[in-house]
Amino acid sequence: MKSLWLLAALLPGFAPAAAIPFETFIRLSRGMSEAEAVSLAGPPDYVSDGISTRHRHGPYTVFVTRKKMSWMADAFTPYTTTLTIANGVVEEIEREKHF
Repeated sequence: MKSLWLLAALLPGFAPAAAIPFETFIRLSRGMSEAEAVSLAGPPDYVSDGISTRHRHGPYTVFVTRKKMSWMADAFTPYTTTLTIANGVVEEIEREKHF
């Protein structure tokens, strides 16, 4: 039993993330920074690598990097929450119920 606790203490990055409860979900909003969202919801279960796109607006070129962060459902919170992050800002919030 002691070795299990020692292993958990040495490998904190491998602990599973918790699902986002409703009280936290309603505090998430579009336009908030990625850091704010992660500080509210905790570390996600999954983060995509993201894709970078380039758009031309007149004489300027704008680079946009998008990625998705997901918190998976668990036995207590049967919802998977996914945030789309564009250039470090929450662009879209999705919540899907799992039965």
